[in-house]
Amino acid sequence: MKQYITMKKFDDSIYYQILEPMNFKFVAITRLFDPFIRSEQLIDWFSDEKKTVEGNDWVEIRKERSAIALYDISDQLNEEYPSIMVELDPAKRFEMSRKNFAEIIYQWEELRVSRPDIILVVIHEDNHVSLETDPTIIKKYQDAGYAFDINKENVA
Repeated sequence: MKQYITMKKFDDSIYYQILEPMNFKFVAITRLFDPFIRSEQLIDWFSDEKKTVEGNDWVEIRKERSAIALYDISDQLNEEYPSIMVELDPAKRFEMSRKNFAEIIYQWEELRVSRPDIILVVIHEDNHVSLETDPTIIKKYQDAGYAFDINKENVA
């Protein structure tokens, strides 16, 4: 079954609002789209085979075998001792192919500049992640029951 979240642009802001509740997979994925994580930094990291770990207080990204693993570590932030290493929880691990990861970070670099009003983040059955911005495609997902109705206001 496909999973999705809808990201709606705040007016005159660099932020997107997430319209649905998120599980750990989406927490880790959407941290890649945080305005304070520069996608060119991720691109450089991804291209350097000597570097295997990247991240911030919310997500740890690791090159593992032939895949990229994203770990949601947001609940492990130690404000008193921020430099303490956290133990990675395998239950909060999301794995995607290196090819898919590269597609996402390069596409996000473009979207970061073009700033579409709506971005639909879809996790397909095989853990392939796609970012949909075409209104026609988003409408198809809505009609299939896979997308938030962008005409409704989020009540959360």
